[in-house]
Amino acid sequence: MSSEQIPDYEDHRPVRRVGAVHDFELLCKDIRHRSRLAIDTEFIAEDSYQPNLCLIQIAFDDELVVIDPSPLGSVRRFWEAIVEGNVETIVHAGRVDLQFCREATGRCPDRIFDVQIAAGFTGQDYPAGLANILQRYLHINVTKHETRTDWRRRPLSDRQIEYALNDVRYLLALRDRLEVELKTLGRYEWFVEEVYRQYTECQSDDTEPWRRLAGCAGFSRRELAILKELWHWREEEAARRNLPSRRILRDDLLIELARRGSGDPKRIYALRGMTGRGVQHHVPEIAARIQRALNTPRETWPELITRSGMSQSPILGQFLYAALASLCRKERIAVGLVGGTNDLRDWFSYYLSGREGPPPLLARGWRAALIGNTLEQLLSGTAALRIHNCLNENPLELVKLPSTIAEETCHNSPARQGEVFWSDSPCPGISEPRCEESPESDQSEETLEAP
Repeated sequence: MSSEQIPDYEDHRPVRRVGAVHDFELLCKDIRHRSRLAIDTEFIAEDSYQPNLCLIQIAFDDELVVIDPSPLGSVRRFWEAIVEGNVETIVHAGRVDLQFCREATGRCPDRIFDVQIAAGFTGQDYPAGLANILQRYLHINVTKHETRTDWRRRPLSDRQIEYALNDVRYLLALRDRLEVELKTLGRYEWFVEEVYRQYTECQSDDTEPWRRLAGCAGFSRRELAILKELWHWREEEAARRNLPSRRILRDDLLIELARRGSGDPKRIYALRGMTGRGVQHHVPEIAARIQRALNTPRETWPELITRSGMSQSPILGQFLYAALASLCRKERIAVGLVGGTNDLRDWFSYYLSGREGPPPLLARGWRAALIGNTLEQLLSGTAALRIHNCLNENPLELVKLPSTIAEETCHNSPARQGEVFWSDSPCPGISEPRCEESPESDQSEETLEAP
């Protein structure tokens, strides 16, 4: 990403280029005495197993710095200076950048300000690119060039260096503006909580990344056992040859091999895509790994992760997501930051189970405070989602129903203040509102407010 300054914004900070060991050591000492810095990286990931770090860009309040890692051998001291000091690290979508830090030191910095997350709490879509955030909050226009730069090549031109530095040039000013917005809206504590959650996950290993492969959602334990074994083989081979994992074997072939579940080399060769260059010589090892998975005791096979019954009712999922999106728009929080359809499924399963087990994402922390019992009221029939103004950017409205309407809806009878046009049978496991005789009420519908 690159930035071009609009006429009323000028940056006079000097640029320090660091490529010699002596200069690098001085920079690391300097960082330990700084209160904050903004950071970004340029790397190439498509040709190697691990991303190849090519450039580190830093913005201090009084200067900009660009580090060339190639002549330094190792930049571990830089990452150590960040995590061991008390410096605030400002990033935009920095989990990938700070993965280099984690690999070098075993952890991420303690104090992180991610402007992408902050913007999501103040009405910006999430995830949003830096260009959109800069335009909205600092009125800085952003254009792109040098998007196909090979950052491994040397020397880099002044234009390329400026392009790289523009990824951090405005982050300090943007951070300050967003902090004001967060505190004005009363969202700063929520922001701190979310940054901690996201970057704590950055520090914890994903023990079952193979489950994220597209196409394995309905797999049996037998198929999952094969998939797990093949995934680990692919990672080992990719690391050994320093190639991207998918260069060894495509994801779709991993899925199909696990689905077929045969360790017979002839059947593996018969699979389209397994006879190409660079693949067919792996067939004997693949066959052996499949057989190895099948020979392991069944009790060691991966457990199934079951989703809730909402997956059988896509209309219900769409309805709840529409309600969630409407609530988020009303409260000026990006729905993409709050959660997606999978998070709704997890919440629904938790709700049906009577809240057994650990609470899912939507039932914890700031998300639970935002959503409150709105979803429960919709499911129980004590609240409704209606079209309020079809010309408004947020046309939907959540309303709390009077008790008489909720009670009569429970009996599938026409409501006195409205009529149920259609109704599917209640979802299994959802308790309907308790119906008792009560005098007529002249309650009016009440718009639901967020807690």
